[in-house]
Amino acid sequence: MSSDEIVDPTVQNDASVRRVLLHLVLPFGALLLVVASIAGIGLHSYRSTRAGVAALTHELLGAVQRNISQEVSDYIMPAMAGNVIASGMIAHAPPQVADRVFNSYGAAMLQSVPQLQSFYLGDEDGHFRLITRGPDGKNQERTTFEVHDGKQVYHREFYTDDGVKTGEEYTDATGYDPRKRPWYANTEGKTDIQWTQPYLFPSSRQFVMTSSLRFKAANGHTYVFATNISLNELSTFLDHLKVGKTGNAIILDKQGRVMAGRNIMQQAEAAGWDPNKMVLDPKTHPVFARGYDHYRVRGFGPRSFELNGKRYVTIASPLKSSAEGWILLLSAPENDFASFARQSSQQSLQFAGIIIVFSLVLAGFLVRQVRRSERVARKLAQQGVQITHESAAVQQVAVTPHLFDPAADPLVLTEQLAHVTDARRASIWRLMHDGQALICEDSYDQKQDAHSGGFEMSRSELGAFFEAIESADVLSVENAAVDDRTTQFERLVMRELGTRMLAVYPIPGPKGIIGAVVLEDAHMAPHLVYFVDLMASIAGIRLAETAENSGSGHGLPADEVPGAVNSAKPQPEPQFDNMLMRAPQVAGVTTSGVYPSVAVLVITFSDPVVDGDAETQALLTLINQLATDVQRISRERGLFGVEVAGHRMICMAGCTTEEDPTAIIRIADAALTMRETFMAALAAANLEPVFAMGLDYGAAFGGAVGEDPKVFNLWGQTVSLAELMAQGATDGGTIQVTDRVYQALRDRYLFRSRGSFFAPHLGLGRAYILAARR
Repeated sequence: MSSDEIVDPTVQNDASVRRVLLHLVLPFGALLLVVASIAGIGLHSYRSTRAGVAALTHELLGAVQRNISQEVSDYIMPAMAGNVIASGMIAHAPPQVADRVFNSYGAAMLQSVPQLQSFYLGDEDGHFRLITRGPDGKNQERTTFEVHDGKQVYHREFYTDDGVKTGEEYTDATGYDPRKRPWYANTEGKTDIQWTQPYLFPSSRQFVMTSSLRFKAANGHTYVFATNISLNELSTFLDHLKVGKTGNAIILDKQGRVMAGRNIMQQAEAAGWDPNKMVLDPKTHPVFARGYDHYRVRGFGPRSFELNGKRYVTIASPLKSSAEGWILLLSAPENDFASFARQSSQQSLQFAGIIIVFSLVLAGFLVRQVRRSERVARKLAQQGVQITHESAAVQQVAVTPHLFDPAADPLVLTEQLAHVTDARRASIWRLMHDGQALICEDSYDQKQDAHSGGFEMSRSELGAFFEAIESADVLSVENAAVDDRTTQFERLVMRELGTRMLAVYPIPGPKGIIGAVVLEDAHMAPHLVYFVDLMASIAGIRLAETAENSGSGHGLPADEVPGAVNSAKPQPEPQFDNMLMRAPQVAGVTTSGVYPSVAVLVITFSDPVVDGDAETQALLTLINQLATDVQRISRERGLFGVEVAGHRMICMAGCTTEEDPTAIIRIADAALTMRETFMAALAAANLEPVFAMGLDYGAAFGGAVGEDPKVFNLWGQTVSLAELMAQGATDGGTIQVTDRVYQALRDRYLFRSRGSFFAPHLGLGRAYILAARR
């Protein structure tokens, strides 16, 4: 090799370094300096303007607050000052004219002060007088509490505003005592003005508070004079008041209850006309609720905060001349008072932003080529990592022993599919029963790092999903819950895991589609179609082998079936009579009594409908064929007996006084073999599956009944539950079993959950569908 061709990577090119400094580093650094300067100036201007806006807002709100405080004081003053004036007039008036003084004062005040609603006067002897507005807010009503003929009554007199009497009436007042009313009781032992809690009158829609004053008259009697003042007018004043452009005000008491403010009647209705429930709701008054929280934590004064992306200013101040320590709370958006300053700040920031954008565009052109080169390099690196990942996955699959052995679980296939495609779950499904059912060979949950399988789904449940698989096209759905083809699959399989995306890859076989690879939430699957196709082809070889083995497995001799009769005690040669396979006589087999481990299989057939002799003869031939198959399978699996009753067959195993753990295995094998045999026979006769099977396992009791020939019969909950399972099967050709069967066989057979069922005298239980052998 020539020395010119040797490159030393440690030697740097000075020209290249200078070019980078001149064309990239220096311009970019200068740009950053300019941008930082503009941003700093703009930020400083914005903060200065904002501080001025906040100060101006606080001053304006303070002026509004002082104005409103004066208005509220003027509103309440007639009630407070009127108590002092009226009590002085009544205290110094002669007793014979005290009532006239009270009525004259009340009538004059009601005519001239709209917020005043009524006046009370009571003494220590229980005497009581009232003057109030009429129901329509006009005219007046004067009421006196009197006793006529030993009966307490209200004497009501009605007057016009001009003092003309228009009528009177007496109403029952039994049990009324003014001395027990809050406006009277709260002045006990006090000489200054007292206020009651607000209360609502739903009929007149009035929100009222009462101020009362206790005094002693010249005649020696102690009186309490009370004034009702309506808060509606105060709420109307606040409702029409505008703080800034869109702000408003509200009055609260020291417990946080609303005394006056906007939409006060709507709040009263929402609170059920209960004043104690009229508190600030953050949903309807979010700004006031936040301002009140600031007041409770930090006390009176102005506060600023941000809510829903908008800045607000609130001021909480006491109403010193009001009742019970009322609080005035004002709120307004910050920009209501100084929008011009805000607009100026925004314009400055916009101009700075335009300059920065243009500068960044120019800088972007400088770094564009560098970024593009970096992206290309990253993509190449990612592709290299992905290729390495896929190669490792294929190698892992290739070195797996017994990969094409149907007896071994395809764990490596689902694991590598999930890892490479970044799927939450990967599963392999096999079509069975001439395409009428799908069974899960294996399912791998990558997050839980767990395998499962044996789930079975019928075409009647997922017809559109079956058709999508048989179309031989790849199905990719972003949201399986809204696609008609995958809605049921999402509900039955995906919803429990919470997955959303679904990709289905059909598995081709020698005679068409024989299954599917299903990936859930596989984000990389669209970019790895060739890898998924390779795994699907490997799975297809496995499924083809499984189909051949299962096709040749019907009618296996009993000694070749796992758990067959050879593992149980030898059974005597059964007798055949009017039953398909009659139980031997009791003396030759066992004694009558309780059998601890009986397996009962009930097979029900739909009633046939025939129209002629030819159809009847063909149906009898088919029934004879099925009966012969049941006899053969029962002998091969060593069943105890098979009874026939109308359209039912009852198969029994384990009818011995000693526990027979192989009984449930033998009858499960017999059930699977019978199902496949019935399917084939009915398909050859062009008939739909018109049978269902139910299986249970547990204790039962039985024995021979009748005289010669004696017949063996079996009773108990095991028989009843097996029959209930057969009757409750929704799809033809299924084997529905109880939870006891599932617990006994789940390590040997594949099941899918059927849900809950109710059995009389037993309550709720769980049912499963027996799908296949493992």
